[in-house]
Amino acid sequence: MLYLSGIILSFFLCFLLFTKRNKTAADFILTAWLGIIGIHLLSFYVLFTGQFVKYPTFVALGFSLPLTHGPFLYLYTRQQTSSDPFQAKELFHFLPLFLSYLLFAGFFLMPLEQKIEVFRQAGKGYETQSRINIFAINISGIVYSGLSIARLLKYRKNLVHQFSNTDKINFNWLLYLIIWIVLIWITIIFVQKDQWIFGMAALFVLWLGYFGIKQVRVFSQNAPLLKTETSSTVQRNMEDKRLYGQEIQRETEALASEKESENLKYQKSTLSERDASEIHARLERLMAEQKPFKNPDLTLNELANSLDVHPNHLSQVINSRVKKTFYELINDRRVEEFILLSGQPESQQFTLLSLAHDCGFNSKASFNRNFKKYTGLSPREYLKRQLTEA
Repeated sequence: MLYLSGIILSFFLCFLLFTKRNKTAADFILTAWLGIIGIHLLSFYVLFTGQFVKYPTFVALGFSLPLTHGPFLYLYTRQQTSSDPFQAKELFHFLPLFLSYLLFAGFFLMPLEQKIEVFRQAGKGYETQSRINIFAINISGIVYSGLSIARLLKYRKNLVHQFSNTDKINFNWLLYLIIWIVLIWITIIFVQKDQWIFGMAALFVLWLGYFGIKQVRVFSQNAPLLKTETSSTVQRNMEDKRLYGQEIQRETEALASEKESENLKYQKSTLSERDASEIHARLERLMAEQKPFKNPDLTLNELANSLDVHPNHLSQVINSRVKKTFYELINDRRVEEFILLSGQPESQQFTLLSLAHDCGFNSKASFNRNFKKYTGLSPREYLKRQLTEA
């Protein structure tokens, strides 16, 4: 029943995605992946129930399909963390699958009776091909899982250079999906029991359906994305349309990934020292006079537009002159503004959270976290100490 549930749900989710309006490249990849998962589970079910005597070729086709899951995971992760369009050259990731089928070409050309006999003799005559195939499957799982994890972690690090608030950007969908696949590969490599492997695959599909529909609504029908530059709109559409909005991806990828590599990152920059000093001065005036940090959804691009400078140049100035990321700069200013407001008599009628919202924080958790990072104390501890000292 578990296998059948996984098979039926795989094809059902595949159908939901196929009929979804305004599909992204990531949606097309997930659609194809779910179809392959359904076929893979079905081929094992046919083998497990002894029906290989009727469909030996179909069962044999399933032996090489594990070589597709790693590439599908990586390509899906790549599309979710990149605005680059899918290109035909990406299909080369499936070259090992083609080579695997060539490896078993002799079997596929056999008469039906001989194919059935090979199955009855547990693959006799194809021991070498099977070992090569299993080795390739293990390597594929390790390599593509590692590449997917590395890409997601790098993308997460880059966000602090672009966004002042990352609380609404939910990575759980993609992170959990990768974790599930890693667990399945661990089972493949170390447990090596088909019932366990395909049982976990079926559970993975059940989770995929539940979490994808109920939590992030990957499979839902949505209206087209609105063409807007505001971060709040991008984030709302991100939850409804896909995990990460394409505008978020374009903005984030334009920035350097690591703070410690500033010298290498900017050595080819056209920004002169004089221009950098001018941008820095204008940034300080803007922060003091207009206080753009009060916008809870402020992004680097929006701040750069206010200063009429290129986002990369502004990022360079913040990193090299202020010695902070964009995220740190904006949230430090919000904390400073909160400390200023909380000390004014007219602010005593408001709650701490209300004042925090006025300063640009959009959640209690974000406020407490950044306040303690800046002062070393919680907001209440800090204000209590101020009263004691006064």
